[in-house]
Amino acid sequence: MNKSTEEKNRKTRILLVTSAYTGAGHKSISDALMEHFSRMADLEVMVIDGFELAGRFGIWGAKTYGSMIRHFPGFYNFCWRISMAVPPTMKWADPLCHKRFEQHIRQFQPDLVLSVHSMANVLLSRMLRKAGFDIPLAVLQADPVSIHSTWCNPDAYMTICLTQDGYESCLSQGLKPERLKIMDFPIRERFEKAAMENRREDFNRHQPLNCLLMSGGEGSDQLKAYAREVLEKSDLDLTIVCGRNEKLHEKLEKELAEPYGRRVRICGFVEEMEKLLLDSDLMICRGSPNTLYEAVMMNVPLIITGPLLEQERGNWQLIRQHDLGLICQQPKELGGLINELLADDAALWRQIAQSQRRYRRFGSAQRLAEYLAALADSVKKIK
Repeated sequence: MNKSTEEKNRKTRILLVTSAYTGAGHKSISDALMEHFSRMADLEVMVIDGFELAGRFGIWGAKTYGSMIRHFPGFYNFCWRISMAVPPTMKWADPLCHKRFEQHIRQFQPDLVLSVHSMANVLLSRMLRKAGFDIPLAVLQADPVSIHSTWCNPDAYMTICLTQDGYESCLSQGLKPERLKIMDFPIRERFEKAAMENRREDFNRHQPLNCLLMSGGEGSDQLKAYAREVLEKSDLDLTIVCGRNEKLHEKLEKELAEPYGRRVRICGFVEEMEKLLLDSDLMICRGSPNTLYEAVMMNVPLIITGPLLEQERGNWQLIRQHDLGLICQQPKELGGLINELLADDAALWRQIAQSQRRYRRFGSAQRLAEYLAALADSVKKIK
């Protein structure tokens, strides 16, 4: 059937499904892509939140993620392992999501649906099929190494992996190599720009050293224990980012601000993280992928802390394999690791910083956005 002239000449369209409720990582990836999508004259992109498709129930369910990883990491890990062994079908969500999703599809008429959240993948492809839409689904994984079964949808037109380890995990879970693509982790433009304009080439021990401590967008109650280790076992100045955890913010203000004075600064959720990284000589954080890759881009040596979430276990492997930082499994180990980094005129700090400069890749989000736009355009042309 021949297309109309209007259909042939219209812009290529991508429907991007993300989430702003389960941490900040999925939104950071989406934002990194949108910075480049928005400059493409022949492309239109609509962004929707996958959990909002299920209405209030979906939003409520997504918001429990923060509480679970803060207070019940063991239970979260148990659920992760169980769902890895028995992949969830998400069929219960069909009646909640189908009507809203179909409305988006009919109104926007995308050439490609792009998912950056694992819980949406099987659900999206099934809803497309049931509604009779011949629209391919592309999956962009947000986890670089530990690939959960929900990332591996055999019905996906293309699945984009962020490391060779992630690619091999997908193969082991039955995905076909011709439906897989390896690309670099997309970094938001402002981190790349700050890194290029303020290249950190060496260590200067004569300046006051600044340490940045955080635990993802949701914060963690263990930040207090790690903060005390830094303040009591070293002479570093410390900035603590509590994320959305307002109770933790108030608690640390009361217990640390007065006794340690100017040595400590306590922040809530931070929008301009690149500015804090520019002022930091060391970052202590949980091994979430966005934080990890942004610190490496900014060339700030890392100490990765526990408790370890199952989905981040592979990130520790990534850190060790490429010499991007050190691993601290308990707060009491932190003082010794800081001393190790700074010993012998900071020889280990210098080694890690050099490894990060070798590993980081500028332009990753632009390359990924261009690939996805070309993928959507190719699909449009063959319809």
